[in-house]
Amino acid sequence: IGDDLKLLSDAAVLSLGADSDVTITHDPDDGVELKSKATADDNPFLLTLQTGETDIAVSDVIGTINFQAPDEGSETDSRLIAAGIEAVSEGTFAADNNATKLSFKTGASEAATEKMSLSSGGNLAVSGNVTASANLTVGNGASSAGSIIFNEDTDDGSNTLTLKPAAMAADVTLT
Repeated sequence: IGDDLKLLSDAAVLSLGADSDVTITHDPDDGVELKSKATADDNPFLLTLQTGETDIAVSDVIGTINFQAPDEGSETDSRLIAAGIEAVSEGTFAADNNATKLSFKTGASEAATEKMSLSSGGNLAVSGNVTASANLTVGNGASSAGSIIFNEDTDDGSNTLTLKPAAMAADVTLT
């Protein structure tokens, strides 16, 4: 095969493997479906993004998934990368180090930029507000307690925490 490969029918299937155990199926007008025919327990579908780089240094992007609407009729900002997920090295890789964070990017009249990240140590950083529709638990809720730590974010060095206990008639504010 040279140049382009075209499967010219809707719902066309490209089968991979000696037993055709992995398929890529055309979903008419929407995209593709990737499927493994493996039915055994603990045998999930695996999609691995691999870089060919041989010297990963701090802040190198190892892999990226971008979301974009390049044909959007409004042009300009509407055609920029709207969202993305990146794996970014947190240090130079070595025999004993592959520390990597996940960077979650979104756009707002801009190319998508990092708004949230999850470090290799499990630390979650969010540049905006965090909203919980139910309980927000610090610690595991059973046998260990956690902490809420405020970093100064106002000119006068003050911070405010308002608690809304269900059993109380008024809010409790700590400053």
